[in-house]
Amino acid sequence: MSIGTGTKLGQYEVQDFIGQGAMGLVYRAYHAQLARTGAVKVMQAIAPDSDSIARFRREAQAIAQMRHPNILNVFDFGEHEGMPYMIVEYVPGGSLANRLNQGHVDQAAALKYLRGIAAGLDHAHGLGIIHRDVKPANVLLEKDDTPVLADFGLAKLLQSSSVKSMTGVTTGTPAYMSPEQVTGGQVGPPADRYSLATIAYEMLTGAIPFDGEGLMEVLYAQVHREPPLPSARNSALSSQVDAVVMRGLAKDPAARWESCTAFVDALAAALAGKAEPAVARTVVMAPPVASTMPLAPLAAGVAVATPPRVDAVNPSATVAMPYPTAAQPVARKKSRKRLIAAVTAGVLVVLLILGVLLIATSRPTLSLSASTVRAGDTVVVNASHLPANQNGEIQLLSTVHAFPFHANASGDVSVPILVPRNIGAGDHTVKLCWNASCRASVTLHVIEPVTPSPGSTPSTAPGASPIAGATPSPSPTPIGAASPSPGPSPIPTPKASPPPAPVISISNYNIKIATGSETVYGVHFAPGSAVTITFVQGSVTTSEGSAGVSSSGYFSKTFTVPATAVVGPAAVKVCGTNGCLSATVNVTLLG
Repeated sequence: MSIGTGTKLGQYEVQDFIGQGAMGLVYRAYHAQLARTGAVKVMQAIAPDSDSIARFRREAQAIAQMRHPNILNVFDFGEHEGMPYMIVEYVPGGSLANRLNQGHVDQAAALKYLRGIAAGLDHAHGLGIIHRDVKPANVLLEKDDTPVLADFGLAKLLQSSSVKSMTGVTTGTPAYMSPEQVTGGQVGPPADRYSLATIAYEMLTGAIPFDGEGLMEVLYAQVHREPPLPSARNSALSSQVDAVVMRGLAKDPAARWESCTAFVDALAAALAGKAEPAVARTVVMAPPVASTMPLAPLAAGVAVATPPRVDAVNPSATVAMPYPTAAQPVARKKSRKRLIAAVTAGVLVVLLILGVLLIATSRPTLSLSASTVRAGDTVVVNASHLPANQNGEIQLLSTVHAFPFHANASGDVSVPILVPRNIGAGDHTVKLCWNASCRASVTLHVIEPVTPSPGSTPSTAPGASPIAGATPSPSPTPIGAASPSPGPSPIPTPKASPPPAPVISISNYNIKIATGSETVYGVHFAPGSAVTITFVQGSVTTSEGSAGVSSSGYFSKTFTVPATAVVGPAAVKVCGTNGCLSATVNVTLLG
């Protein structure tokens, strides 16, 4: 569907046609009152049904909340004759793809582009938003060459079954796509970092890692093969640069750089000839190995029965490339040389011991308040030696139950979790996880909950023996006093211990906007009572109904994130006879 010149889209008037992208047609538009030019993207790749339109609105709303100099601003969005559109910032300088097509980019310019892209991606990742299609064509350039990331989150829209037919079932561009995107695995910030490392490889060498190959060969290579070292294509690059870039292109997401900025900082240091402690002193590359694993998720209706051609490789098992060492002056006296060698060896031993001790003390520790509990009970998970203010989750397996945590400034965590009543008896694993990796685990033994039998309330039978230790008083009976009753002596009532304080927990810390579900659990609440559950975000409070508390003081309630929720922090509030408790959650674009 084309839009004619002069058409009004909100406060913007369409001026002329710019071009066509992967999502649809692009027009230039003008806001007269603000004297501002924008670009209108008509999303023809999205089917105009109610579900797709609703999803588009949620994605656009989340993207529009991002404000960063390296992220394209979203001014407005809506539908025109049933077709969704988005009005974004107009950037007249072309794209990074156009710039790369013009010829070689010097290292200073490459680092400038990479720093801007990294800053934008890290900002989005902090908000729980993944780009999924980072490539030079999606990096626009301002007049001063400032890079601006475009099309955030739009690739996610292409994964719906309501999207018009496309080749393949994954999203992203094959040359820049991470292995986990190719195989249909879980996609998080490391996928964007892989794409950024691919762009860096291209700018430094003039070629993408897997160049001159067909679509299926590229997809296969992203999962099973290692690309040539950057220095193999540009001899001016050092082995330090090889180490930094190849870590960015690691097949394992957990092995990549911890952030986009960390990658660019290490690359800048390597290009300047400075040693980075985070880079291994020796780069070891295993030769590519052919695999017969079919790539079923690669394309709709396509299965790879045999692997594509694999280039000839050196038959040796590994190739080690040590860093060059500085030349050492030759000592003139043997005795002095031996003394220096002995002192150096002693220092190395001390440093080795200190390093081992440092690793041992800095490794996260995980413990439980009790190693054996009944299903339905609460156990406190304690951890220490985490990064300060680290967010993450406690996982209870076999079936995964996740409980979010936030470490304090000292790196300590203490989280009460409710063991589900239906988890089943036996040994279960409790894991401590953050940044898509689990760092420690312990075993929790769960036994079946006690089911009280009817009529089991204890009572004192007539004629029962008095409680041990209850002896008659030695005082004489006063004259004229009534004879004592022949009935049994009364049993003193033991002093009741105070009941445990109520505790709540939630199933998910990150929940997807509008469609995500959340379950809140409670224990030690007043038996037979009822609790009310509300979803609170800012000044907006949404009732999620009520739940009855069982005779054991337990309840659970599952609800869907309300339509009024927006991306950002929120709280689940539970109120009962003992007051109110709250649990913090984070509403995200991707869940």
